[in-house]
Order: sequence, then C-alpha cells, then structure tokens
Amino acid sequence: MMTEEVVKKKRGRKPGVKMTPKIKLKHNPKTAREDFLKKYKDTVDIGFYGMDEYAYEMINHLWENPEKCFYVTDSNTSRLDNANRYYGQRSFSMYRWNICSESGFIETPQVDVVLVSKDCLDNVKDRPNPYNVKLIVLEEI
Repeated sequence: MMTEEVVKKKRGRKPGVKMTPKIKLKHNPKTAREDFLKKYKDTVDIGFYGMDEYAYEMINHLWENPEKCFYVTDSNTSRLDNANRYYGQRSFSMYRWNICSESGFIETPQVDVVLVSKDCLDNVKDRPNPYNVKLIVLEEI
C-alpha cells in the first residue's frame, strides 16, 4: 500500500529570497523641477498661478536661460508682492517678468503651460479653461 504525503505550504516568503521594499519618495522642489524640465524644456513662456517654494525653485533655475519669460499671478497679493520685489530687481526682468491679474489668467491665457501651487488649485479648477491650457501642479508632477 502506497501512502501519499500531503505537503503543507508554509506561510511567508520562501527562504533565501530577499525582500526589497518599494519606497516612494516625496517630491521636493528640486526633483519636481527636474521632472518638469524633462517634459517641457522647450516651453519658452511659462505661467505661474501661486507662488510657493516649488515656484521659486523653478523660476530661479529657469532664470539662467535668457529666453524664458514668466507670467505670474497669485490670489494672495502679499506673496505676489514679495515675489515681484525679489524678481523685479534682477537683470532684464522688465523683459522677462510679467505680473498679471487673476481674472482672465486662465480664461484668456498668454501661455500654454501654467504651473499651479497646491493651495491655489481649488481656485484654478473653478475657472473655465476654454483654450485647454495645461495646468500642472509641481507637487504632484
């Protein structure tokens, strides 16, 4: 008479197999800047809706390229004023740095790509976008 042995499967991973955990890193301004530049490096006119640390990092890096022009607005006027004082005194800023009003920034755009800060995202989503302007949140790129 033959007896068949039932082999029970053990729980867990097999011995000898090393588990490598997948770590998803949070974006920081420098990694977000690099991801944006991979996708939109040929864009000349860039809009910024809301000034935050991601926007400052992006503008500081893109300022090295003299062909880039910046169109900026913010719902918080004090942040916009501070950014205007900071960038308005740089060389050739009168040709490259443009402050726009909030009304009409998305509806009648001067740019094809607008970088939106996370705290202004709700304001932008409520606005009509008839020209299908690309709205990019740098924190989530």
